[in-house]
Amino acid sequence: MSDDAIAQLLQHASNDIDPVLLVLDEHQSPLPAPRHAESRALTNRYDVCTSARRQGWPCSFSDFLISRELLLDCKRALYRVSKEKRVVEHVLQSLWLQLPVGGELHIAGYKNEGIKTFAKRAKAAWDCSEELVRGDGQLHLYAFSKLSDRAELLQTDDYHALQTIGEWNGTPLLSKPGIFAWDRVDDGTGFLLEYLPQLLAGKSVESLRTLDLGCGYGLLALALVQAGCGEVVATDNNAAALRASEGNMQQALPSQNISVVADDCGGNLRGSFDLILCNPPFHQGFDVERDLTDRFLEAAFRLLKPGGQALFVVNAFIPLERKATVWFSQVEKVADNGRYKLVVITQ
Repeated sequence: MSDDAIAQLLQHASNDIDPVLLVLDEHQSPLPAPRHAESRALTNRYDVCTSARRQGWPCSFSDFLISRELLLDCKRALYRVSKEKRVVEHVLQSLWLQLPVGGELHIAGYKNEGIKTFAKRAKAAWDCSEELVRGDGQLHLYAFSKLSDRAELLQTDDYHALQTIGEWNGTPLLSKPGIFAWDRVDDGTGFLLEYLPQLLAGKSVESLRTLDLGCGYGLLALALVQAGCGEVVATDNNAAALRASEGNMQQALPSQNISVVADDCGGNLRGSFDLILCNPPFHQGFDVERDLTDRFLEAAFRLLKPGGQALFVVNAFIPLERKATVWFSQVEKVADNGRYKLVVITQ
């Protein structure tokens, strides 16, 4: 699916003879090959990074760690603004501080994403010239030229710092901006955790190889660790989620076999699991298309051992049971609170 904001950024820079740094978040869009051999990309999404590399972009995968070395000879940075305010502030500020005087920052996004507000704040904070390259309809594209290093900060706290947002069974929960529901326990996750003891009852948990598929900041993985599962793997597509999950796993018992892996819907995981927990990203800001639902189910089908089980929590309107019967013969809705439902799938 094409994102017109990304297309407009690249089209506007198509005549640039110098290399550019392209900064992307979760927005999916087919990328053309870079016009300059020294151009590069940066993203916090594993799938976007993989796609960019296939198109010939040297691409860094991180929680938007932006350094002078990353820009190198790039005097122009292109940023398709993210959907979370704290992320946008961090990326804009970091790019502007690292750009050389005379460099340019081009940003694109939609009015309902706050692009006009971000542009207004940037113009007030920076010593720059500003051009509205495109402002028709909902899509806006701004170009800022850096006149000096003078700049006020858009964000004064440390975006990368892990924060304690509460606790779970006596263990502090660490999280940070850039993750869905980063500052709380997501209602769907909480609903799944209510049922987890029942699912584990009667199992020899110390022998279980378990997976938190789409782990976010890692609460489900932490619950598996606390339950005494023999091996726990947590995986996510989002670099911020991986950082927070690593922080939470480091607080777990050091004798346990725990790993945090960057991946997209478990596509690169190998081996098989006795138990998979999954709260898929079926919420605002992510696709709710048929193929995403099927990808999570296909991953569970491929990764579960014979007799293994997967516990999904999804919005009540997602027809997960019907879709799961394509892959599995044993599919059972075990709970429904009107907003979310729990579905147990057995291999």
